[in-house]
Amino acid sequence: MSRRILGCGVLLAAVGLGACYALDPFLYARVKVDHYSYSAEGGSPEESVPPESLEPVVLDVDGQVRLGAVYVKSPQQPPRAYVLYFHGICCNLDVHVDRPKRLANLGYDVLVFDYRGWGMSTDVPPTEEGLLADSRAALTWLSSRSGLPPERLLYYGRSFGTAVATQLAAHHPPAGLVLESPFSSVQGMVSDSSHMDLPASFVSEGAWDTEGRLRALEGVPLLLLHGTADDFVRPEFSARLYAVAHEPKRLVLVEGADHDNIPARMGSVAYEHTLSGFLAEIHTQP
Repeated sequence: MSRRILGCGVLLAAVGLGACYALDPFLYARVKVDHYSYSAEGGSPEESVPPESLEPVVLDVDGQVRLGAVYVKSPQQPPRAYVLYFHGICCNLDVHVDRPKRLANLGYDVLVFDYRGWGMSTDVPPTEEGLLADSRAALTWLSSRSGLPPERLLYYGRSFGTAVATQLAAHHPPAGLVLESPFSSVQGMVSDSSHMDLPASFVSEGAWDTEGRLRALEGVPLLLLHGTADDFVRPEFSARLYAVAHEPKRLVLVEGADHDNIPARMGSVAYEHTLSGFLAEIHTQP
């Protein structure tokens, strides 16, 4: 069963439960743990780093919320750039740290963090406003660690993380924004998955309007990556975002890639060249 069909089934079930039911658990598929079990060794050499490359971090959000995080240091020092990484809806850092490790092996220092309610972060309900506060705390930490202002850092979001990254970019524009497998908004996702005129609140009380934010965001270079075989968030979403985004922008459709395997499907060389080429373009901006 494809994830698009599964998502549609969940939405249709919600209709039967009544319009007052919100599916925040569908958007926020968080998993709480009392300790992390990620390791330096990943599923491939590209996703494996020396143990000393992983530095556990705890982020403070306004003295009220604490976030579990990991700083992944590149073997290449100084790094090519510093990346604030925003993960998808599922699970916690145990699942998501492999992508930052891959980026570290390409020469980037990366901070990845669990949003509130995920992993070892404080167990409070996630909201759009709350995740903005979380993102700002992560940004403050990375800016301090790197010694660079936010406008010199990169944001990299994957799947749901693309919405969180774009929300932060709307408030604190980065040097560049990478969105892998993005959706346009909660309403866009509902309409696309169910082909029904359902209210966005069936999925989340938040709008997560990446399309609207990109339309208003100027002067931030954008790289969109999407698999042509993605049956969960279709590539048409990236095409839609590309159409409304301002220059400089680039859309890379990865033939045969699904929602999760874009780097592997591209191959290490092509993936590295795509990111380094984007970084080079950023450095040429006046």
